Amino acid sequence: MAGKFLGSILVLIACFSMGYRLSVREKFRLDELLYFKSAIIKIISELEHNRATFCEAMSMAVNIEENDIFGSIYNAVKNNNTIKTAWKYAFEENADNCYMTAEDIERLSIIGDGFNSGDIELQKKYVNNAVEYINSQENIINQKLDKDKKVYRSVSITVGLFIVLLLI
Repeated sequence: MAGKFLGSILVLIACFSMGYRLSVREKFRLDELLYFKSAIIKIISELEHNRATFCEAMSMAVNIEENDIFGSIYNAVKNNNTIKTAWKYAFEENADNCYMTAEDIERLSIIGDGFNSGDIELQKKYVNNAVEYINSQENIINQKLDKDKKVYRSVSITVGLFIVLLLI
């Protein structure tokens, strides 16, 4: 009897943990998008105000070792790849290692086209488009976040209780 009771508690904990993990995924996505927004704003600021090269701007604005995408971009540009190519392939290579959706990656990988040009106004246009996209996603995620947490946790507890009833 004690074994069934202990097993039931473990099933409930596992189901709750799975529900919690599903609800936290959107929070991690939001954190990545906000980090990305901050980084590209800092990069464009360095390019515009300090007239730095792209590699100098990235090294001053972003902790390259901390982020795989920016690290890949930095290394590729230092190895004489174009910014557009480096930006595109960095997103494709690291798509599996991040919480961003396919749409996020597609929309944000376009920024490399803007950074590839020498025109600061065109670069700012691409960055502003990306910031607007991230802001819209931030609003959507914040609205869904609390609701989804409750739904995932409730469903996982219900499934856990159903499994416990089947075991007993």
